[in-house]
Amino acid sequence: MAEAFVTLTSEIQAKSPSISFINSNKGKPLLVADDYTFKLNKTTTSTKYWICTINGCAAKVHTDLNNGLLKTVGNHSPLSGKEKLEVREAREKMTHLKKHFLTLNIST
Repeated sequence: MAEAFVTLTSEIQAKSPSISFINSNKGKPLLVADDYTFKLNKTTTSTKYWICTINGCAAKVHTDLNNGLLKTVGNHSPLSGKEKLEVREAREKMTHLKKHFLTLNIST
């Protein structure tokens, strides 16, 4: 019985996406999982509820308050979020470099 539990737990962990976080253009946190971005929809005393940023997409992610993955809900729409994520990450890097460049120019 314990062996079956370990196998089931391993299968669930293998199917769980790894998550990371970036900031939106407005500085809000975005969760990244499986090349899709999710915005924070609601926070309760124990759970954060994230919704996919693609309009009409039903995919959701639940995390604990420390941003640990609890579960994923629903499926993504047929559109891929990978390109959108790449653009967002590039935009975030450019914004960071611009701020750093302006700081250097002001101090010299």
